[in-house]
Amino acid sequence: MLQRGAFKTSAEAADAEPSAITVLALALAFFAALSIYFAIVEGPGRLHHDMSEAFAWGQEFQLGYHQHPPFWAWICGVWFMVFPHEIWAFGILSAVNATLGLYGAWLLIGDFSHARQRLTATALLLLIPSYTYLAFKYNANIILISLWPLTLHAFMRAIDSGRARDALAFGLLIGMALMSKYYSLILIATCAIAALAHPRRDGYLRSMSPIISAAVAALICAPHVWWLATHNAPPVRYLQHMSGLSWSEMATYIGSTLLGAIKLNALAVIVVAILARTRPRDWIETTRRRWQDPRFRVLAILALAPLVLTFVAAVVMRTRIYAEMIFGIFPLTTLLAMEAMGVADIDRASRAASKMALAVVVGGVIASPVISAATIYYSGNAMNVMPSRELAYEATRIWRAETGTPLAYVAAFGSYEQAAAFFSPDHPHAFIEFDYDRSPWVKADDLVKRGFLAICPKDNLECLHATDQFAGADAKRSELTLAHSAFGHTAKPIRFVLTVIPPRS
Repeated sequence: MLQRGAFKTSAEAADAEPSAITVLALALAFFAALSIYFAIVEGPGRLHHDMSEAFAWGQEFQLGYHQHPPFWAWICGVWFMVFPHEIWAFGILSAVNATLGLYGAWLLIGDFSHARQRLTATALLLLIPSYTYLAFKYNANIILISLWPLTLHAFMRAIDSGRARDALAFGLLIGMALMSKYYSLILIATCAIAALAHPRRDGYLRSMSPIISAAVAALICAPHVWWLATHNAPPVRYLQHMSGLSWSEMATYIGSTLLGAIKLNALAVIVVAILARTRPRDWIETTRRRWQDPRFRVLAILALAPLVLTFVAAVVMRTRIYAEMIFGIFPLTTLLAMEAMGVADIDRASRAASKMALAVVVGGVIASPVISAATIYYSGNAMNVMPSRELAYEATRIWRAETGTPLAYVAAFGSYEQAAAFFSPDHPHAFIEFDYDRSPWVKADDLVKRGFLAICPKDNLECLHATDQFAGADAKRSELTLAHSAFGHTAKPIRFVLTVIPPRS
């Protein structure tokens, strides 16, 4: 069995691994810096649709939802049982996820390297923005930033050690990934290909390890599978709706996703190339030599197969793909680049990578007030920020004044209902786009008994028409104009129609 760290140089072999306390301290420092950055830069802005959706779904704790499996939304639901309903709290959740992702990458990189090479490859990951400043928009894609490297690490431990506990951990993480997004089938396929390339493949495949992992993952997913079977599989129907693209559309999506992958990784790979001090024509020979090592082949598969399989699956299914889907699949980019390009002076590379990582983290915190001000006052969307918080407060006030009861249900288009669920003091259930299929926690009898509030921009005729389908003679309409304000800046005002459909005994 090949030992982890098969790539380490003789100079690096003498290095001691950082202590657990050192790693913990660095992780906590990264978490604190990212939390501060998100609070300052994102806090005064709008609540993104994906995050309001995460909350609106998560507070219902369903076994499945309209578009995705439930695990990522459950995390959000539990999180806001503890934290206040503020955007900065979403920032802390995003920082936790990013920190777990970086720590997972540290563990995974440690399956292939030691000491300074491991530190260098991990530090250079901070040049991939999905591990830092693009990690804020918490959704079913962003959760994979943490789950992806942790799952790959568990896979490597399971196949390297053969221990039942590692097989259990691998199955647990695979189950959690699948219960967050079906795209994690790419993760399973990647592990399967890597297992076939691993020198221990025969012993692993004949052992109980993969059976244990599969059984644990199946057990975790079983309730969701039951839900799919009994609810006409809404996520599958959604996927069918997103499939069947023309070949020209397919080429456009693949091209934009490939460009996104290049943009995400470009800076980190360029820095590795500079640190390697080798010519591009030497990289082919270096890679050819490395390819003789089976463990390098496993590394290359784990690093590159997810992107290739994403494109293959998109072509076969003719479905949409986009850059955000692949944010979490690059934890081994920097290590693979270091190995393929032949970074010989690991001392110099380690010092440079550490300084760059420090500059990214500290520099981001220092620059955050300037970035926040530029976003609030001068960004392209500065005048188009939804008045979500203002609307939620006013909607709750109007409902309580008219009915004397807490707001239990709110309906709207354009995610206003989900934002109201988050910001309203009553945290009502979101009746998403007046659609029972998209809101399986909403029952017609409950709407009759407890009533609901419909929120429509005055120019949204579809929303107003949907409201009319529910409103009776006792419904009461109000019009108001609201605008989002932050630090003296006021966005474009929007005229709303709020319809109170009162409880009916």
